[in-house]
Amino acid sequence: MKNVSSIAAISLVSSLALFAAGCDRTPDEPEVADPMVTEPSVSERMDDAANETRSTASDMGDSMERRADQAGQAIDDASITATVKSKYLLDDTLKGLQISVDTVQGVVSLTGTVQNDAAKELATQIAQGTEGVVRVDNQLTTQ
Repeated sequence: MKNVSSIAAISLVSSLALFAAGCDRTPDEPEVADPMVTEPSVSERMDDAANETRSTASDMGDSMERRADQAGQAIDDASITATVKSKYLLDDTLKGLQISVDTVQGVVSLTGTVQNDAAKELATQIAQGTEGVVRVDNQLTTQ
């Protein structure tokens, strides 16, 4: 899907650049040769347009890649959060507790109340054992 979008964007930019390269002449304007000014040849203008197109397409590709990475990170964070919550539901000590889990760039934040320090430590260990977790910020309080 990313390749199709990139190809479409490159094609569009190429077409616009080539169109723009040919738009600076109108049929009503007489050609007046100025011996002091050398106009670029059609070949040079086409090369310039192609270079400009490549540069623009590269910039667009970089931008699209950054946005795809950001979207991918958001999906990864949501997956981590769901996995940690699922593990808490499967654990007999933590399943009935109101533990809030939030993940940003792989950092899992835990908030809520647990019955003791052992439950708090268990919540940290389970979160840390989840794939993709960079760090756990355990803000759980004990009753």
